[in-house]
Amino acid sequence: MKVFRSKRLTRRLSAWSALLVAAPLVLAGCSSNGGGDDGVVTFRFANSPTALSLVRIADELGYWDNAGVRPEYVGPATAVPAVQLLDQGAIDIATGMFNGDIDGKVKGFKFTAIASSMLDLPEEPHMAYFTKAGSDITKDNLKAIEGKTIGLNGTNSCTDLVIKRYLQNNGVDLSKVNFLQLKPELVAPAIERGEVDLGVFHPPLVGVLLSQPDKFTEAFTSFDDWGPLGGQAPYVASNAWLQKYPEAAREFVGIIAKTANWANAHPKESAEIAGKTTGYPVEQTTNWHYAPNALLDKASLQLWWDLVDQVGQPLEGSENLKPEDIATNAFNPYAKSADLLESQEDNTTIIADEQNDGIFKTHLVDIEGAEE
Repeated sequence: MKVFRSKRLTRRLSAWSALLVAAPLVLAGCSSNGGGDDGVVTFRFANSPTALSLVRIADELGYWDNAGVRPEYVGPATAVPAVQLLDQGAIDIATGMFNGDIDGKVKGFKFTAIASSMLDLPEEPHMAYFTKAGSDITKDNLKAIEGKTIGLNGTNSCTDLVIKRYLQNNGVDLSKVNFLQLKPELVAPAIERGEVDLGVFHPPLVGVLLSQPDKFTEAFTSFDDWGPLGGQAPYVASNAWLQKYPEAAREFVGIIAKTANWANAHPKESAEIAGKTTGYPVEQTTNWHYAPNALLDKASLQLWWDLVDQVGQPLEGSENLKPEDIATNAFNPYAKSADLLESQEDNTTIIADEQNDGIFKTHLVDIEGAEE
């Protein structure tokens, strides 16, 4: 099987303060996917200009140049869940928190998780929680949040589920906390104005706030709740695209793995790229830590069932699903089988050489000629 390489995209937006604009509610630019005259297979990727993405980092590194597969960026999935758009054939690949994938499977949407994404480290958390400088809300004084307001940018997602569980597990009465939903770029100004007492932030905004200690204080991070295995938002692809272009899917996963490994080995440089691709000041931004080799595991996916069960609203039927019903390593060139790893503890070093010659057979997608 051929290994292809990549295309460069340089995208520079204005400074982060100029990004106070609403994301579009519909996908734009959804042209028909498929192979072009040059033999390159394109995949329509649901992309938010201010969100971190290994797909876009790979673009900056030139990993899509001369590749046999290449992204076509379309608008973010906001009005309709990404997994539904995959099922409808509006997009080909997306990434999002795994509880959305669980819900999508319950609803019968046809897609498969094929590559892992971020994990948590103390210094590179999936999320960080900030207060106004001088606030009495601290990791050791969480009860101080009762009667006050938390600003977050989504519900039934990592932004609200993780902090709710963390506070609940530490004796906070959630009924006494006001949760206010805001666009990500509006949470920090709300903290400054005193309208929000604690805000939930992802990279690259985490670094932007860390660079302003006179205004903001990091109270704690998502690592304090779910440890190193949290944060998985795997790359999911429509089954129709996977069936039509299995070799392109394999190459896609390989490029995602290469990009994740590079980012982990170069945290400063990857953070600068994160700033460049999202439009925030590059000297202030932070990036995520990623699962090595893009290999998927059971433990970091299973925790989403536990999280939603504790503080979320699980859909009826979700309790009958397990990670293997949604995710596979069948398309990963660094996997020895289609099986999920038991844990990311089994995946701590970079694998330099491909471990297989093709696509493994998986019950999730019927691929002609797949290996047993």
